Amino acid sequence: MKDAQKPDHVSLTTLIRRLGEGRFVIPDFQREFEWKPWDIRELVRSIFLDYYIGSLLLWNGKSESFAALACEDIYGYRGKGDPVHVVLDGQQRLTAMHYVFLAPDDPHPNRSKRFLYFIHVDRFMEEAYDEAFMYDWTQRGVNLLEDSTAQFENHMFPVSVVGKGGWELPNWIQGYEKYWSRKESTAEADGDQEAARNAARCVRAANAFGEHLKAITEKYQICYIELDLDIDKVCDIFTQINSRGIRLDVLDLINAMLKPKGLQLKHLWREAAPLLEFVNTEG
Repeated sequence: MKDAQKPDHVSLTTLIRRLGEGRFVIPDFQREFEWKPWDIRELVRSIFLDYYIGSLLLWNGKSESFAALACEDIYGYRGKGDPVHVVLDGQQRLTAMHYVFLAPDDPHPNRSKRFLYFIHVDRFMEEAYDEAFMYDWTQRGVNLLEDSTAQFENHMFPVSVVGKGGWELPNWIQGYEKYWSRKESTAEADGDQEAARNAARCVRAANAFGEHLKAITEKYQICYIELDLDIDKVCDIFTQINSRGIRLDVLDLINAMLKPKGLQLKHLWREAAPLLEFVNTEG
């Protein structure tokens, strides 16, 4: 009997790289990205505190499969893409991770502003986790993202540094440590012992924070199951798993069931929605 399910896991660094390569696409029978900025913040918190974030359900697709399911890139992706997997379960998490770690220059879905995510190093090292994870949609956040000195001064680590790969993360940690080492030396030369002690504490925090990030990026694992099935079976599985727990809208479920018949109900709805704005669908 053919093994249709292949459980596996992937490191955070590898998953981010695959997101950047456009390996994941969203079938049109999936709901839109609906997470709020604070939902994304909680996902970031879970990852950096080494909590389990659930498993992903992926379908190992082919070019004809991507076309048949009218697949779309993850929100914010702007490359040519090298699609490998159709996301059946985990779209919200993968889209949130792409938005945080790759930091596309796009507004948050259903918001007019771009949201940027930071970790306050001081508060993180003090284990004040409720205050350590932040997001900013103002010009201040944009300015901070482009000013490493201000980041060091304010202990604000941009989460998107992780997504840049290469030496960006160790270089940031090294820059943060050097900044506060210079502050310590200056304070000692000025005879300001309190400032020197504070700067020395920041130097120690930089080293410890760097070790923590290194461990998370290299060792944190995201579980996934890869399916190798026919398209009608995949649509059936999607319908079944989303008919339990947190339900999808009726539109999403019907769309999934009609997909093997060649009907793209979601696209038809998108075309019709602007003509129906006068209808109140809330409540």
